[in-house]
Amino acid sequence: MRSAPLAFATRHPRLGAALGAIAISQSSPLAKLSGGSPAVVTLFRGTVALPFLALLARREGHAPAQRDRLLAIAAGGLFALDLQCFHISIPLLGVALATVVPNAQVFIVGLFAAFAGERTPGRAIVAIPFALLGLVMLARIVDPFSGGAVSTEIVSAGSDPALGVLWGIGAATFYGLYLVITRRISTASSAVGPFTMLRDSALGTIAVSLLIAAVGGSLLPPQIWPGVGWLVLLALMSQVLGYPLINASIPHLPSVVGSVLLFVQPQMTLVAGVVIFGEIPTPGQLLGALILFAGVLVAARK
Repeated sequence: MRSAPLAFATRHPRLGAALGAIAISQSSPLAKLSGGSPAVVTLFRGTVALPFLALLARREGHAPAQRDRLLAIAAGGLFALDLQCFHISIPLLGVALATVVPNAQVFIVGLFAAFAGERTPGRAIVAIPFALLGLVMLARIVDPFSGGAVSTEIVSAGSDPALGVLWGIGAATFYGLYLVITRRISTASSAVGPFTMLRDSALGTIAVSLLIAAVGGSLLPPQIWPGVGWLVLLALMSQVLGYPLINASIPHLPSVVGSVLLFVQPQMTLVAGVVIFGEIPTPGQLLGALILFAGVLVAARK
């Protein structure tokens, strides 16, 4: 019997999820460096990663059922929409804050779980106002450091934070749906390994992003080099390394615990945003990010 390439991630799920979060933490900086449109960035993420994922899936030796493959492809289409929203939000919010907002998927996943009949812990309900307050502060609708009024100045970390938060919420919604489907596949079938599922998911991502890119009239970044180089590096770090680690780890963790571990990602992205682009969020936005994070911690606390 062949061993899964990421068997250690199943044995040490917290470490696997943390390493995966670090690997994908540079997604938004690399996307911005490439200069490609959101659809082009998403298309490259799926296309470049697919051969590697197919090879690793073959090593897993799993033969998923047709239903599981179709669900994974559908999840990949949702993931493409998640990335589309996420990449649109990057110039609006800045690379770091654009990474923070989609982590509100913790509450999206909880909402879907409640609809499925799972009991919603009281602490999760208490945490919702914290999350909402954090989001409006990230959007600069409320800014305690400017008398509560929206500033007319351009934020150094993004050009339109309010619009960026809306796109970020869209990303959180699509990513929440993606997690619900992939988690169901992983827990319902032992014949689906992380790379097998990601290989099939990549097909859905490629199909949806190719359609969006074709409608937009561009399948390449404005500058072929180094734009393509940044996109290849992005695909390898996120789709080949980061997300497989996360997908191998998350099924062995409670949903909210895994989501908290993924908050390693925005911390690393914040550093990259400051160092590479000189993006400095306002004090109110940083406070909003901390409040949002606190809300997630409250929801995840045992």
